[in-house]
Amino acid sequence: MASVPLPFPLPRPATAPPRGKVAIVAPHPDDEVVGCGGSLVMHREAGDPVRVLVVTDGRAGNVGKQPRARGVHGAAAARVRDGGALLGGYSHTYWDYPDSCVVTEEALGGDRRRRSATWLRADPRTSSTRLGPARCNTDHAAVSESTRRALVKLGFRGVCLGYEVYNPAPIDLCLDITRVADKKLAAIRCFASQLSDTAIDHIIFGIHASRSLLLPKGARYGEGYFTIAVR
Repeated sequence: MASVPLPFPLPRPATAPPRGKVAIVAPHPDDEVVGCGGSLVMHREAGDPVRVLVVTDGRAGNVGKQPRARGVHGAAAARVRDGGALLGGYSHTYWDYPDSCVVTEEALGGDRRRRSATWLRADPRTSSTRLGPARCNTDHAAVSESTRRALVKLGFRGVCLGYEVYNPAPIDLCLDITRVADKKLAAIRCFASQLSDTAIDHIIFGIHASRSLLLPKGARYGEGYFTIAVR
């Protein structure tokens, strides 16, 4: 009996992320930890420079409570720094756009795209970028697409990967983060306000555990990534 080809290729397993300077765009003040924490540890262990752009203030994420004050500052900024320090340390830039944006052509172009291009151009040697999943919510959709457009305009020729946050995405790369899972979990647990509403550590590591099915035997946790075309 003839075999039936898969309609899509299985994600390729990896034990290390692509090397080089890394720029991560995080729509909310915890997304780079939740989505890329394992790879961030590996990048920093390897000596790869990492910088993170936090686009919105995340104030609408306080589910069931009064929205937080505008801006990523004070205790919120400290939690972001603490989480990053546990992953090896990297620089943050905050734009403080309002959370829960409405996706319009204006949101995808204009000011956001120009600012994204300026931030990305600040280090022209960047070889790898990470964007959040466009289907996760409106902030991710607007930030991912506006940054993708900025990368196209800049003629970016590096690796551009999307990362998972709170729901599985159609991935083509699965990174084994078993060795560094404890560091990522500790970093996620820095975000006390998010954890007070939702067991985000349980949710994220549930997804990571399911991704281990795509990895060699013995692996316990995998981070999923998908290639984003910028040409």
